Amino acid sequence: MNKLTTLLVAVDFSTGSRTAYEQAVRIAALHGSKIHVLHVVDSAAVAALADSREEPFENHAKVAVEGANEALVRWLEQSPTPENYEVTIALGTPLHEILEHARALKADLLVAGIAGAGEMSAGAGSISSKLARKVQTPVLLVRTNHPQPFQRIVACIDFSESSRAVVEEACDMARMDGATVDFLHVWQEPWAAMAYPTPFAETSVPTMVYTAEERDLFIERLRKELQEFVGDAVQGFESRQVLHEAFSHGNGIAEHAHEAQADLIIVGGKGRTNLRYVLLGSTAERLLTRLPSSLLVVKLPVDNL
Repeated sequence: MNKLTTLLVAVDFSTGSRTAYEQAVRIAALHGSKIHVLHVVDSAAVAALADSREEPFENHAKVAVEGANEALVRWLEQSPTPENYEVTIALGTPLHEILEHARALKADLLVAGIAGAGEMSAGAGSISSKLARKVQTPVLLVRTNHPQPFQRIVACIDFSESSRAVVEEACDMARMDGATVDFLHVWQEPWAAMAYPTPFAETSVPTMVYTAEERDLFIERLRKELQEFVGDAVQGFESRQVLHEAFSHGNGIAEHAHEAQADLIIVGGKGRTNLRYVLLGSTAERLLTRLPSSLLVVKLPVDNL
């Protein structure tokens, strides 16, 4: 991973956020980074409690912030303490406050649990999903109970500019943690992608006719393009280049991650397939809800998008 100066880790006292915090501490130690620990007291919950008791919002907000600060001190004592860190308690809407703090701090990396206080057994919570889409900062969503170094990385390549950053991050992480990397390209047959629905059924009819030889040639061209795209960056660690055919990119990534027993998936925040559509829509939450691993979303500077 590129040199990191400032890490922001969002915590909510859940098991998932503890793992995220400990992963952030580990990464910060390797980079000599400063960690900013952020906990957001949900102002909507405070307002609801104040209304139910017919008491002033300010009184309940003061008590909630003070209580959260004391709880966070005790919570942090149960994990390794970073050399350089700062703690912030904010009152507001969790998503908004996390986004604003990431922007204000110019954080090099935002770290959060892939499952928050809801303790989902698999997949990401709604806050984590929104962070992956909305934050301009690279974001690492950490799987619960995985504070250790990453060992099996899947780097998702769609040949976009974002994918070049994915390759770089995957190589840096692999060398840092001693991991193996699968450089994965999920593809669809172009004739299937151009199919159109029949007027009397939900099935589709391809608009192109192809031969087995044409299919083999198409796959070979993809294999060569993937090899050239990854290039000579894969030195100093074990890697392979993988083509995976799937009906959708989200499904293909999740399927291969399961097969490879990956503990980290790296994707670009914007590319030819556009992460927004991988994370949203009918196949939407499939990547996040089926994740067997942590997720690193690489974001390019705004000027490069």
